[in-house]
Amino acid sequence: MKTLTLIIAAMSAVLLTSASAYGQSPACNNASWNPESYSFYGEKNKIVQKFDNISTTKLADRRVFLQVTQGDSTADVRLFERQKDGNFTVTEWTAKQTSHLLAEIDKQIVANKGVNCVGEQVKGVLGKELKEGKVSKDVPAPENLKGAFEHPVNEAKGEFIKTVVFLLC
Repeated sequence: MKTLTLIIAAMSAVLLTSASAYGQSPACNNASWNPESYSFYGEKNKIVQKFDNISTTKLADRRVFLQVTQGDSTADVRLFERQKDGNFTVTEWTAKQTSHLLAEIDKQIVANKGVNCVGEQVKGVLGKELKEGKVSKDVPAPENLKGAFEHPVNEAKGEFIKTVVFLLC
């Protein structure tokens, strides 16, 4: 019995250490297993109207989320990372086309299967595909999805656009 207790204690320590090595809390584990994505095409004003209704998840419950918006000739990619003080660091990239990037993000999320922090996995894809972006620190937390995601939609060139929102971890 004593040996069994020691084995269980050792296994628990290993599991807790490996989870903390990835910086995953139980909430991050759940979010990494259950990320969400939403795609919208069409008129800017119609897309913006839909943001308030796309999720039961509050942005305050997510540490990392991403928006990829494709206009006529360029795309805007924004990664939001919540900091310990509640503010966000937002990294922004400009790209010509996003179909390959979106496929790589999807591939990484599916391959991850909730094992590691999905936000960090997607961040790795962005770094590989887009290199360094423009970083803005101490950005106040958005009050809602519309507040977080409407600006890139409204700024996109063209009448018919696409935006994809990923609520990660």
